[in-house]
Amino acid sequence: MPPPPLLLAAAVAAALRAATAGFDPSRKLGDGGFGTVFLAYLPPGGRPAAVKRLHVPPSPSPSFPSASATITKSFCNEVLILSALRHPHLVRLHGFCADPRALLLVYDFVPNGTLSHHLHRRCGVTAAAPPPPPLPWRTRLAMAVQIASALEYLHFGVKPAVVHRDVTSSNIFVEADMRARLGDFGLSRLLSPPDACATGAGRELVCCTAPQGTPGYLDPDYHRSFQLTEKSDVYSFGVVVLELVTGLRPVDVGRERRDVTLADWVVAKIQVGELREVVDQPVLGEGAGVMASVEAVAELAFRCVAPDKDDRPDAREALAELRRIQGMLPEVSGLKGS
Repeated sequence: MPPPPLLLAAAVAAALRAATAGFDPSRKLGDGGFGTVFLAYLPPGGRPAAVKRLHVPPSPSPSFPSASATITKSFCNEVLILSALRHPHLVRLHGFCADPRALLLVYDFVPNGTLSHHLHRRCGVTAAAPPPPPLPWRTRLAMAVQIASALEYLHFGVKPAVVHRDVTSSNIFVEADMRARLGDFGLSRLLSPPDACATGAGRELVCCTAPQGTPGYLDPDYHRSFQLTEKSDVYSFGVVVLELVTGLRPVDVGRERRDVTLADWVVAKIQVGELREVVDQPVLGEGAGVMASVEAVAELAFRCVAPDKDDRPDAREALAELRRIQGMLPEVSGLKGS
């Protein structure tokens, strides 16, 4: 991996505080496990950017003595990893500020919310905005191609390989033209040989680490074995693809216990030939012309969420299959997969 580039010299705490109007709540774009993201207008010229302010405890807590260390590690992870990555479907890090009072990260501003917002239609980018319209199937498939392309780059295009470790629809950001970009690298790991506790067949590296991630997306093989590989990202990506197919949330406690997670529920439906029962209604409404590609995408997702990592495709295979499926649809001007 090349050395990190020179980061934004103006990204100091006072300037970023001013750029976010003092971290005004009306500028809030979203909350994550480690921080809150605000809309900023950077000098000179007022260029929009997204500033993540990490939640640094004011002092070590007796109840959670490691909280500050965990947040600092997340900050260092994002700086180390994202500053060296360049891909059209990754959110780009432009700068950072490690101030005693705040840990701040400066990203591209991606103006159209998250994939989760669009799929689950909760609200717009801001609380006052109306819910977005349903995503057409062609757009959903293009987004799957784009995120698979980002994962293929992370797993095969850089050395050491990067495992994102938190691929979710809430960490996929949507551009004004509906292109998707993967962000939030706070949990990511580099799969470098010194960190590997074992090697598998071929190029696979295995990193031994306590499972972390988001419920509903967490690889059960990783959760069971504590062995993190690129296939853990593939599992999470498979859940995102199932969200694209169904429009449903990854976890729903309203379903029967065995079907609480989307992966378990949809896999069971696929196995008994009932996929159409769970396809998102707006997609079904597009007619029979799209169903062959919907079924092919669902079959790929079925493989991605296989309980055993060795039964899953890698990101390169998933990308190739999605591009093949995309070719089943007639060309439309202005929509591209990567």
